Formats: sequence, structure tokens, C-alpha cells
Amino acid sequence: MLNIILVVIAASVLLFMFHPRLTRNESWLATLTPLSSIIGSGFLIIAPLLASVVGPYSPLAVLGIVLLAYAIGGIIRFNIIHAEPLLHERKTYPVLYKIDLFANTALSLAYVTAVAFYLSLLSSFLLTYIGFEDSPSLERTLTTIIIVFIATTGYIRGLGGLEKLEAYSMSLQLSIVAALLIGIIVYDYNFIQSEQSLIFEVEDRSWITKVCILSGILLVVQGFETSRFLGEKYSAKMRVRTMRRAQLISGVLYVVSVIALMPIVQHLDLAHIRIADIVAATGLAATVLPLMLIVAAIMSQFSAAVADTVGAGCLASESSSGKLSTNRGYLVVSFFAILLVWTADLLEIITFASRAFALYYLLQCIVALIACRHYYESLARRLHQASFTTVATILTFIVIFAIPAE
Repeated sequence: MLNIILVVIAASVLLFMFHPRLTRNESWLATLTPLSSIIGSGFLIIAPLLASVVGPYSPLAVLGIVLLAYAIGGIIRFNIIHAEPLLHERKTYPVLYKIDLFANTALSLAYVTAVAFYLSLLSSFLLTYIGFEDSPSLERTLTTIIIVFIATTGYIRGLGGLEKLEAYSMSLQLSIVAALLIGIIVYDYNFIQSEQSLIFEVEDRSWITKVCILSGILLVVQGFETSRFLGEKYSAKMRVRTMRRAQLISGVLYVVSVIALMPIVQHLDLAHIRIADIVAATGLAATVLPLMLIVAAIMSQFSAAVADTVGAGCLASESSSGKLSTNRGYLVVSFFAILLVWTADLLEIITFASRAFALYYLLQCIVALIACRHYYESLARRLHQASFTTVATILTFIVIFAIPAE
């Protein structure tokens, strides 16, 4: 009976997500890109990752991570409103422009690596489930085909075309997430009624090592910065509002999912976390969930890759001062992503990509510190500088010491 209910819930949410009032709503479309990037890459993996580090304290850890990510997002939002106008006057503010350009260069490299990495995971996951394990050439070929599809859509149909891909994949993903959470909550209720205890086999680590790993897990919830590069279609106020909405929605989903998944996560081998094992473990709650989550896992990687392609293409156009159109920017990004797929060990270079994301956020803190001098005086300036400096200090630690979780 529960299986039928969960399927009905997923179908109902999917119908709601496909309603024309939502799919044609500009504000929702502007929310999709950051939301796809934030949720897509880490939703399934964050609960076991946290459990492997801090065990039953995972809910507190994810709350701290989400709050820090929101604070970093606040700095990006500040820069959308205050720094962007200054960046358009590069001769007047050359230092600000050079810092932002360097930050964008680091982010471009991270985006290209992320696109290649996410779609390689998608191909590997899909091929494993249809019986083609350990087929590197086939995996690379499938990944290339998907990248070419995304690039072609972006080149021909532009940002609007890629937003439709995000809408389809995110709608399907969110409908399954809704069913998952309901199914897990029912399982948790039965778990509580049985008066069992949560038992995690967590590796004995020093507190500083745990802090370094948790710092790396922060990068799982990155992606909100993509709003910064949607200026050719959306106003600054729209991007600020929709980025905040994307962070709030994803933050709630991350916190609720980590709390709800604790009783199931304890059954996993936390020393060797695999997405396939996470998917299979949800069968403890309802037999229909693993099949649904296979689809969700595929859509999550796809939507994250599309969102990062959007961000990278728009960033490339902005960095070239419009000499490179956004549509052609998607092609450039996709070309380098394909190059990485066929020439690089993505599991190794994703470490550098994670640090590049953290470096970008750190440099944006510096941009914000400079920009606030042109808008605020006295107490207001000192308060802004104190908050930006605090976040910058944390990000400096992450850039140097974090152990990336992806």
C-alpha cells in the first residue's frame, strides 16, 4: 500500500511541477539554475558523508554547513547589487576588475571539471544498472554524447533551451525526492516505535581532521553562484531574490533529508560510500524507492551538469566583454569538458575543482570588501567588513586545509 501511495505522491508533485503557470514563471525559471546546481550534485551523498565523519551529530553538521553556504550566498548577492555596476567601469576600478577576473578564471576551470565529472558519474551509474560495468570507453562515449546534446541545445536554443532541460530534470527529481522523504519518514516512525538506537561505525579521527572533512563537504552544497552570471536575461533584483529562494529550498531539503535518512544510513558501509548502495538501502523503507531513486540519481547529475554549463557559458561571455556570445560559450565549455573526459583522471582533478570553487568564494569576499567602501560609511561599513572578513577567514581555511568530499 505504501508503494502505491509513494508513486501517487511522486506523480502528483510531477504534475504540479509541469503546470504551465510554473514552467512559464520567470521567477521560477531563474530559481532553477542555482537550485539544480545546489541539489543536483550532493543530495543523495551528503547524509552518508556526514555520518561517516560525525555519526549521530550529522543533523547539527548539515545545519552548520547550510548556514555557512547561505552566508557565502549573501556575499554573492551583495556583489550582484553593489559590485557589478563597479565592474562595468574597469578603468575606474582596475583592481576590483582584476580580482573578479581572476576569480572567474578559477571558477571557469571548476565548472568545466564539474560538468565532465557529473556526466561521467551519470554514465557510469547508468551503464552499471544496464549491465555494462567496467567499460571506460563506452562510459566516455556516452558522456560525450550527453555533453554534445547539452551543448547543441545551448547553442541553438540559448539559455531558454537549457532552462527547459533543467525544468524537466528538476521536476522529475523533486517529485521523487518528495516521495522519498514521505517514505523515509514512515520508516523513521516505525524505527522510533521499535525503540532501536542509532549505531554508526565511524572511523576514529582527530577533531581537526573532522573539521577539514566537514569543510570539504561544504562544497557539496555549492552552486548558488550560478545566479551571478544570468544577467543577460534577469535583473539584479530577480537574481538576488531567486538565489535566496534556491538556497532556502535546498537548505531545507538537505537538513530534512539528513535527519530523516539517519536510521537508513547506519546500514551502509560508511568507509566505502557508493551511490548504488545508498539507492539500494532506501528499499528498507519501501520497495519502490530504489527504482525511483535510480531515475533521481541520473537526473540529479544531469541537472547539475546543465546548470554548471549555463553558469560557465554565461561567465565566458561576461569575461570576454560580450565578444564571445553566451551560446558559443556553451560550445567552448563543452569542448573542454569533452577533452577532460578523454584525457584526465576526473577523480583526481575534481579535488582541484573543489578548491577552485572555494577560492572563487574567497575572492568574492575580497571584491565585497572593496565594493562596500564605495557604498557605506562609518558603522555600516565596519559591520559589513566584519561579516565579510569572518567568512573570508573561514574560506581561507577551506582553500588550504579542506579535504574535498567529491
